[in-house]
Amino acid sequence: MTLKKSWMRNYIIGTFLLCPPLQGMASPDDTKGETVVIGTVVNQLPALPSSIQLGSDSLPVKWDKTNKNQFNTPFDKTVVKGEADRKGTKIPVTAAVWTLPENLVYLIDAGRVAPHSSQIFEAAKSLRGEALLNDAPDRKFHSGTDQWGYVEREQYEDQKVYVTAGNGDDWATSFLSDGKDKDEGLTYKLTLQPGVYRIRVAHVPIIKLNFTSYLRVDQKIVNTKQLSTNVSEDKIHPAVWVTHDLKLTHPTTFTYESNKIGGKEWENGNISLISVEQISANLETPIISWDGGSWDSRTVELKHKDPSAEIYYTLDGSQPDKNSHKYIAPFTIDKTTKVNAIAYNAEGASKIVSADFAISTWAVTATPFKLIGENEVKNVKINWMQRNDADVYKIFRNGTLIGKTQGDTYDDYGLSLGENYTYHVEGYKEGRKIATSESQSAMPFSPSQDCDVYDNRNGQYLKNREGGISGMKIGDLYFSYRLERKKKTVDGQEKDGWLLSESYSTTGKEGSWNTPREIAFYPNVNFEGIGFRYNEKTRKVVLSAHYEDQGGYTAAKIFLAQITPKGGIEVGTMERPLGYDSRDQSLFVDDDGSGYLLSATNMNSDIHIYKLDETWTKPLELVNTICKGQHRETPSIIKKDGEYYFFSSKASGWYPSQAMYASAENLGGVWTSLREIGNNSTFGAQFNNIQRRGTNHETFGVWSYHWGAQYHHKDPDGNFPRISVAKFNKGYASMDYYRYIEFHDSYGIVPVQNGRNLTLNAPVSTTTVGANLHTASCITDGADMNSSVYFQNSTYPYVLTIDMQKKAKISELNLSTKLVNGSETAYKYTIEGSVDGEHFQTLVDGTDNWLVGFQILPVTDSSVYRYLRLTVLRIINVHNNNPATWADGVYELTAYGMPVE
Repeated sequence: MTLKKSWMRNYIIGTFLLCPPLQGMASPDDTKGETVVIGTVVNQLPALPSSIQLGSDSLPVKWDKTNKNQFNTPFDKTVVKGEADRKGTKIPVTAAVWTLPENLVYLIDAGRVAPHSSQIFEAAKSLRGEALLNDAPDRKFHSGTDQWGYVEREQYEDQKVYVTAGNGDDWATSFLSDGKDKDEGLTYKLTLQPGVYRIRVAHVPIIKLNFTSYLRVDQKIVNTKQLSTNVSEDKIHPAVWVTHDLKLTHPTTFTYESNKIGGKEWENGNISLISVEQISANLETPIISWDGGSWDSRTVELKHKDPSAEIYYTLDGSQPDKNSHKYIAPFTIDKTTKVNAIAYNAEGASKIVSADFAISTWAVTATPFKLIGENEVKNVKINWMQRNDADVYKIFRNGTLIGKTQGDTYDDYGLSLGENYTYHVEGYKEGRKIATSESQSAMPFSPSQDCDVYDNRNGQYLKNREGGISGMKIGDLYFSYRLERKKKTVDGQEKDGWLLSESYSTTGKEGSWNTPREIAFYPNVNFEGIGFRYNEKTRKVVLSAHYEDQGGYTAAKIFLAQITPKGGIEVGTMERPLGYDSRDQSLFVDDDGSGYLLSATNMNSDIHIYKLDETWTKPLELVNTICKGQHRETPSIIKKDGEYYFFSSKASGWYPSQAMYASAENLGGVWTSLREIGNNSTFGAQFNNIQRRGTNHETFGVWSYHWGAQYHHKDPDGNFPRISVAKFNKGYASMDYYRYIEFHDSYGIVPVQNGRNLTLNAPVSTTTVGANLHTASCITDGADMNSSVYFQNSTYPYVLTIDMQKKAKISELNLSTKLVNGSETAYKYTIEGSVDGEHFQTLVDGTDNWLVGFQILPVTDSSVYRYLRLTVLRIINVHNNNPATWADGVYELTAYGMPVE
C-alpha cells in the first residue's frame, strides 16, 4: 500500500514515535501505468497476469493478443501492451516478456553486479524460482562458499576485469572486459550437480578478434571451440554466441574460459551473457512424502522409482551428497525443517529436491485485561489456534476444567490479585482427546492510575496526560526527525521535493523543542514508508524509506542513510537492494544489534530479508525469501523468547484485510506457513506495525489503520490507528480487540474490555427457510478469522436470534461480517433486544450502515435484555452500490456488558 497524500504524510511524520511509518497505500487518483517483467519458455505463450499491482490496488488487466511466434528467439524481449481497469478508468500497462530456454539453472547478465538490477535476470528468476542457481545478475567469485562468479586474478598488479554496467533493460549493453593481463582471458566459475547441460555464452561485437572458448573440468580443458567477433554498427548488437555441452557425473565446480588468439595488448574479449540450461538429468529426483499432520511432528518418507537408486538427505539446509544421511527408513521430524534429498545410481546423480516442513507447536496465550469500571487487572483472555482434527476445546486453569467451547477464545473473570494462574487447552474430536496444548501463565495485578486511555472506536484519547515526552533520547538530549513533502526555491526556481529536518530538546516535552534545522532537500523524488531508528553502535540515526522517482512507481529502490545528531547525513544505499526491486519495507534489529531489511519484492509478491552492515545502511546479503507469491504488504518482524514473528497485511486498497503472521527459529531458516491472526478484517483495519511497550514489563501492541476517510462512503471518524494487543507463546501469536487501551509507562499496555462477553457459546436460532441451524451457532463461537465458519443465506431479509441465557445490561455490540477483496460489502441491518424473546426493542439501527468487515456499536440503552435479534435486510457492494447477496457471511455477533442475575 502506497500512501501519497501529502496531508497524510505530514500526519504520519508528526507522530512517528507512537505510530511508525505507514506503507504501501496508493492514492485513489493514481493513474500512472506500470510494467511487469515475466519470463516464458521458447515457443510458449507467456502467463500474462490477469491483474496487476498498481500502487496498492490489484486491478484487472486486458492484454493485447499474442501468438507463439512472438516468443521463438531465446534471450529476446517482447513488449506486450495492455489496459488496467480502475473503476472504469483505463490505465496503460505493459509486460516485458523475455523468451528463455527451458530448464535454466544459470542466467548471468555479465556486468550487472550489485547494486545494478537486470530485467532478463528478474524474468528468469520469476520463471525458474529457486531452480535458478545465481541469486544475483552477476558477481565476483571470492572463494570459500561461493558457488559461481567471475574470477579476477591478482598475481600481477595490472591484472583486472573491467565491468560495464550498461542498461538493465538490455543485457547486451552490459559486459565484462578482460584487462591487460598476461593471458588476456576471461574466466567464470560455475557449480553444477550431475547431469547434462548446455552452456551458451554471448560475446560482444566490439572488436575484430579471434578467440578460443572452452571449459575446464577437474583441471582438464574440454570442449574447445573457436569464434570470431567483428565490429558491429553500435558495437553491442548482435551478440556472437558460442555453445558448449557438458555431462557431469558428480557435483563439480568448473570454469568457462575465453582467450583471444593473437591481437594487440589492448585488444581484449568481452562477455555479455552466460546461460546454462539442463538438457537432461541422469536420474529422476527422489519423491518426498509425509503424513498429513502439521502439529508437533511429521513422519517423512523418501522414495525412488529406480529400486537400485540410493537416496541421501540433509536436515540442516545444506546440499546433500554421498557424505550425507543415507535413507534407510521413514524418519520423524519434530521441529520446522528443510529436507533436501538426492538420488544416486550407476549413471550418476539426480537433481536435488527440497521440501519445507513447518511444525507447529499447539499453544495457548493468556492475556490479563481489565473490565470497564474496574481498577484491577484481574481477568485473563485465553486464545489458541483451532485444529482441523478437533471439534471441541476444554479450557483448564491450574489443572482444573473451567469451561469448553468450539471456538478459539475464552475469558476467565474475577481472579485474585498476585496469584499466578497457568492455562492450557485440550482438543477433542467426537469425545476423544486429540491433543494438549502448551501452557502459559498470567498474574492479575493492580496498575498505576497514571496512564493515557485510547478509544479504539474512533481513535480518540479519553485521557491524555499533559507534558508527555516524545523524541529519541540520545545522550542528554531528545531528537526528532522529519522527512516531509515541501516546496523550496533552488537556484531561483521553486521545486517540489522532500525536506529532511532535525530538532532537539533538553526535556522532550511540548514547547521545549528548538527551531527545526534543514539537513537535506531531495527534489523530484518520492518517499514512502519513512522510518527513523537509532543505532547504538554507530550513535547515528538511520533513515529508511521506499524511494521512487517523482510521479513513477517503477524505480522500486531502497533509501538507507545515517544522520549524525546535530551533524550531516551519509547516504548508504539509494538503489535496488542487491539488484532486486523493493517497495514496502521496514528495518528489524536483532538482539545482538544486527540490522536487517525487510522488503516486498518481485512486484510485491515475495518478501526478502537482507542482512545489513553495522551502519544499517548497506545490504550485505540476501538471508531468506519468505511468503513467496503471497503479495504481502507492510512487513514487520519482532522477536520474543528466541522466536521470530513476521507480520503483514494483504493488498486491499483502503479497505480492511486479514492480518497474517509466520514464525521461525532462525531468520534464514524455514518459516511456518502464513497463519491468520486477529479477525477476518483485523477489526476493521489494515495491519501496519507492532511495537513493544513498557519499561519494567514487556507488552506488545499492534497498530493497524482504519482508513475511513478514504472509503467510497466515507466514515465520519476518518483515518486513525486501531490498536490491538498481541501475545506470544512458542511460535503461536494471538491478537485481540479491546474497546479501550491504557498506556502505562512501567507496565506498558493494559487492555480494557467493555464488559463481559455475554454471547460466547450462547445458542442461536433462525426462522429463515433453508438455513443451516448448526451453522447459525457459529456467530457466537468466538471464532471470526477469514477461514472460520460463517452463517450464509441465499436470500434476505433473514433473522438470527441469540439467547444469552441470562439477563444483562449491554454496553457494546461487535458485528463481524465477510469480506470479499475488491468487492467489499456493507450490511444493512437492525439489532434488537428483548427480555422475553417476543417483544423486541431496537438497540442499533444499521439500515444506513456503510462500514465493512467489523463494527464497534456502542449501546446507550441501559435496559436489561436476554435475547438479541439480528435482522439482515440487504447487502450492498460499497464500490458500485449494487446488491451483493452472493457475498453474504456473518462471522460473529458479540455482546459486551454485565449480567444482572
